[in-house]
Amino acid sequence: MKPSENRKNLITKISRQKIYRYLSFATIGGGLLNIIVLYFFAENPDLANVMMLSFALFFFSLVIYLVQHLKLKEHTIDIICVGMIALLIPTITLHFIESGSVTVWAFPFILITAFIIFNRKILLIIVATSTIITQCVVWIFAPVVYVRLDGIDYCVRIGLFCIAICLIYYLNKLFVMRLNDTAYKVKLQELITQISTICVKTNQNNFEEDIVYLLKMSCEFFSLDRSYICMFDHGKNTFSTIQEYCREGIESGKDHFQKIAIDKSHLRMEKMLNNELFIVSDMQELPVFANEGMHELRIDRIKSQIMTPILSQEKVIGFWGFDSETGIINWQNDHINFIKIVANILGDTITRLDSEKEINFMAHFDHITKLPNRNLFTNYVYFNIIKLEFTDNILGIIFLDLDSFKTVNDTVGHGMGDELLFMVGQKLKSVLKKADIVSRFSSDEFLIMINDLTDEDEIVKITKDIMGLFYEPFMLKGQEFFMTASAGMALYPKDGEDAETLIMNADIAKFKAKDNGRNQYLLCTDEIKSEINKEKELINSLYRAMENDEIFLVYQPQVSLHTEKITGVESLLRWNHPKLGLISPSVIIPLAEQTGLINPIGEWVLESACAQNKAWQDMGIPPIQMAVNISASQFKNPQFIDQVEVILKKTGLNPEFLEIEITENIAILELNEIIGKLNGLKALGISIAIDDFGTEYSSLGRLKMLPIHRLKMDKQFVDGIGHNHKDQAIANAIIQLGKSLGLSVVAEGVEYEDQIAFLKTSECDLIQGYFYYKPLGVTELEKILISGCDLSNFNSTLN
Repeated sequence: MKPSENRKNLITKISRQKIYRYLSFATIGGGLLNIIVLYFFAENPDLANVMMLSFALFFFSLVIYLVQHLKLKEHTIDIICVGMIALLIPTITLHFIESGSVTVWAFPFILITAFIIFNRKILLIIVATSTIITQCVVWIFAPVVYVRLDGIDYCVRIGLFCIAICLIYYLNKLFVMRLNDTAYKVKLQELITQISTICVKTNQNNFEEDIVYLLKMSCEFFSLDRSYICMFDHGKNTFSTIQEYCREGIESGKDHFQKIAIDKSHLRMEKMLNNELFIVSDMQELPVFANEGMHELRIDRIKSQIMTPILSQEKVIGFWGFDSETGIINWQNDHINFIKIVANILGDTITRLDSEKEINFMAHFDHITKLPNRNLFTNYVYFNIIKLEFTDNILGIIFLDLDSFKTVNDTVGHGMGDELLFMVGQKLKSVLKKADIVSRFSSDEFLIMINDLTDEDEIVKITKDIMGLFYEPFMLKGQEFFMTASAGMALYPKDGEDAETLIMNADIAKFKAKDNGRNQYLLCTDEIKSEINKEKELINSLYRAMENDEIFLVYQPQVSLHTEKITGVESLLRWNHPKLGLISPSVIIPLAEQTGLINPIGEWVLESACAQNKAWQDMGIPPIQMAVNISASQFKNPQFIDQVEVILKKTGLNPEFLEIEITENIAILELNEIIGKLNGLKALGISIAIDDFGTEYSSLGRLKMLPIHRLKMDKQFVDGIGHNHKDQAIANAIIQLGKSLGLSVVAEGVEYEDQIAFLKTSECDLIQGYFYYKPLGVTELEKILISGCDLSNFNSTLN
């Protein structure tokens, strides 16, 4: 049952008891009045009749009075009392039937009026039934009666009027009490509705103001001295008062109740943390242990207190309460229900505000570094650009990229990597002014806005200081992490008049710094922007190059030093740009890897080369080996072996006439991975060569484990033959190494006679270079191959 229903039933019960009491007293009074009047004023009183009526009245009143004190159910008490009243009506009426007194007919109406406050209709029906039946009986047995009035009738009439007036007075009092109670409840409901409305509209900006107003309204409504809200900090095991309202003359405790240690053994804290209500009408009645520490907390003046926990997502996050210092408050259901309802509203409001705060943080800040994200950073830049329009100062953007950060994630995990990013963000903030902004742009990239610069030398100095942060290792969980960074700088308004352009140009300078060897920083210049723009144009053109048939292959023959015949060719990629002309692979390959086009282009090269070799064989040309370069990105593709097998089947080329060339940077990949793929190629019958051997770091221990067939000596060692003894020594060492490992050796970039002589002496197997042939188109090469690949039929001047 609801609290309001309990209160209503309580009022009805008290009212019913009082009416019964009034009726019993009125009945006794009626009996006494009957005796007095008949005895002193009647001429010939019928004493037996008078005594019988008086006895009946005394009996009825006694039963009605006594039954109220019996431990019976309310329903049973009502039935007994109403039954007695129902019997009283015919008793009195029939007693006056002979006189036909008009007075006696009025008293049933008085009794019926009293039943206005009863909840059960059956009680009124019983009294009404008794009244009607009595009137019917009188009608039957005394249809015609002459009215006879005397002093007795007037006295009875006056007595009935007095009873009626008493009942009406009481009923009026009861009505006013209920009316006041209803008005109070309406006002209380309006207060709750108003508080709920305030909390719905509350946001981060007006929270404190709205909470103070809420506390003020609550205190004034219940005429209490103090209301407050305290919040727990479970991490630090403390609680603090966030807001408080005190009536005039009551000392505030807000400043004192800050970061108070949570004592879980204290009765109040125990109940709050257990999500229970703390309610005390008289603090003096609490046991001694419950009041310990009250003097230290300056709350020993409190006489009455009620507190309730505030929950957010089923967790106690704080509490709110009322205090009374000026008097003892007997807390009622209204107080208890109100404080519970508002506590729920406050909990929902705080939960909503926390969610909004979290959403707002997620929308504007990076969750790992706690720094502003790109969107918020951009807004800051725009705002500061507007301010700089009225000054001669400039604004700087630094785009910082951590070098090789992926290695950290791969070696110690993403969790440690995230912590390292947080530390980098904090270090960056430590060397900047308060007006400057640090933002995490993406994975391992940071954006920095430097405000109010006077010239570009300032941003260069600041960037140098920032780079100096990476000279010392980052300590993380007892481990040292050495990091380097590359940075690019852009200035407003020279390098752009909006945030996006400034960030883009700083990014351009940063990429150029990385190309210069990393751990560098560069200021954006017109030359850098021009170079990058050209690169972008090339990238855009590269996307259309294949569909426009701008990409094609040329082939450079490989000649045996022993037979001086062509034994194979290497396919070389060329791009005939419609405006820029021929573009070399040294430009194409990095662009293709940067854009992700390397896989479709590489697949096209492999298929085209295989198809061309098969076409030559179908023309009757003696079979030769076709060498195809494979990039690292292509080789890492899990489907690479399957692609090669499909292409061989599609073109019909025998695998023994295909050679796959890989570079040393592929050879230093994860050993099991590379051995597995190379064995897969070898199982297909394909020859494998290491291209540009000697230019990258390579482990001889790994080299002996790789299933390869050929080494291709890089051109830089061949160039030094004849005038650089070190290059000659390295070239000879590579040839002898290959021989020792059972591998054939190809020398690339051979152009001069003395180089040929040295390589013959060192027993190099194959020659590739301009001395014999430059890269040739299909038609030119076909003529040579058809002639029988005999060099004696051709003069090198043809090349």
